[in-house]
Amino acid sequence: MIHNPPRVCLGMPVYNQVQALREALDAILRQSYTDFRLVALDDSTDPEPGRILQEAAKRDARIQYRANSERQGLIGNWRACVQAAGNAEFFAWVSDHDLHEPRWLESLVRTLEEHPTAVLAYPLTGHLEADGGPRKKKKVHRFATFGLSPAQRVRAVCREAKGFGKMVYGLFRLEALKRAGVLRRLLTPDVVLLLELSLFGDFVQVPEVLWYRRKTAEFSVDRQRKALFGAAVPWYAHLPWPLVNSAALLWNRSLRRDAGPWNRRLLGLSLAALYFTRWIGKYGEGSWIGSYHEWRHGKKPWMKRIKKRLRSRHAET
Repeated sequence: MIHNPPRVCLGMPVYNQVQALREALDAILRQSYTDFRLVALDDSTDPEPGRILQEAAKRDARIQYRANSERQGLIGNWRACVQAAGNAEFFAWVSDHDLHEPRWLESLVRTLEEHPTAVLAYPLTGHLEADGGPRKKKKVHRFATFGLSPAQRVRAVCREAKGFGKMVYGLFRLEALKRAGVLRRLLTPDVVLLLELSLFGDFVQVPEVLWYRRKTAEFSVDRQRKALFGAAVPWYAHLPWPLVNSAALLWNRSLRRDAGPWNRRLLGLSLAALYFTRWIGKYGEGSWIGSYHEWRHGKKPWMKRIKKRLRSRHAET
């Protein structure tokens, strides 16, 4: 008897998560849509996540566990999850600490089936504190491109899209995800991926909270560099990221030999230009000179000194 491979592959990049790992696994395994396999790639320095995952794999044959022989970093481990997906039709990254409603996967698969031009389906997001309690968030990110022309779609993603870190946990058509380059070795790789993905199809949002994101640590550029690249941080990660990412978009989507036909190359040129004009104004929100949170709270010592001097001058006047 020949068994067809599952339509969906879920990739779980694991890194030293113990507290919420069992709960996250249980939420995945309780999905009402069952035609999937879960590939867990362990990049941990702590052996405990591996023990938890291997025990779960013994109980459920849908789980495939593999420990990396050496530290890959977030980008390397996320890319390896996609490589392990084989010939699946759909793919999603699932974290080792967030929670999914039982209908999460069923709803996203149905959405992609109903929208043949869509390359990404993702739901509204709920928010949890680190201990699992509900976290209040005032902003609800709503964004979709269904019904737009390719040029309008690219423009909308570049100018209007928010919450890229939530969208990247949606369900992708695997073929389109691979064509978009998966994750580049850049800062803010989720943003770059989704921009490149917009060249190949629509983004559709399910208007229902089906995924709960757990708060971990506040964003900082130093932490992102270490998490993304592991020990081998590339030199260009210390340069202004709007310039680096714009150049990468221009090269990959307009100038490379395999960038595609001329109409897609023109879209790629527009993509790079629109990205640059939107994000250059935000330089400092994720660059070497401080993240958005560091600017807003004045956490860096040199920021505190400047603010103190400004207050002194204001008091003198």
